[in-house]
Amino acid sequence: MKCSIFAFTVMSVMAAAALEPRNYDGRIARRLGDVLQRTHVLQQPLDDEISRRAWTNLVTFYDFDHSVFLSSDLERLASHQTTIDDEILSGDVNFGFEVYNLYVERLGERLFFATNLLAKTGDKWDFSKKETYRIRRKDAPWPRTREEAEEHWRKRIKNEALSVIVNRNLDKATNRIDVAQDLIKKYRQYGTVFAEPDEENVLQYYLSALCRAYDPHSDY
Repeated sequence: MKCSIFAFTVMSVMAAAALEPRNYDGRIARRLGDVLQRTHVLQQPLDDEISRRAWTNLVTFYDFDHSVFLSSDLERLASHQTTIDDEILSGDVNFGFEVYNLYVERLGERLFFATNLLAKTGDKWDFSKKETYRIRRKDAPWPRTREEAEEHWRKRIKNEALSVIVNRNLDKATNRIDVAQDLIKKYRQYGTVFAEPDEENVLQYYLSALCRAYDPHSDY
């Protein structure tokens, strides 16, 4: 029951996390766009090439292992790949908040699934079935459907549960470890990190993605 209540709480927190730009964020973005073009060592104009890099930086900042967004989400966001430059120079930072809010929404769905699965499964995992799990997903395609995403997360959770059990056995621990509760705590912390940012943080993520489009060592 505690797991189910917690899963509901996770979904509620994520649903309430939508943020919007402040009335002066656009002025900050315009100033940064101007400064980057004039004073950055590359002396490169803020153009479509920079826009595409910034788009990739922002999306992968939130979902570096391609496990939260759906491919349809990326298709929806793709219209901004070559417009970030124009938007920044006009003082429009809505895209940065759109990506954040969509990520939090999808993360809530994934954590809702994860905690419900843990509530139902507990410590009763069937490891006799032969399955494969791709740990490094940096170059993997984004899931096409919610079901495909949940299947990845099912394997992810099962793999983490196995790791906890193996480490417990290797350590010869005498105290019983509640695998499900341990993983729920982990996902609670994971969700909290991305539900806590305020407007300042979201703007920073967005403008940092833009700065890193010039070079990896530039930041906002």
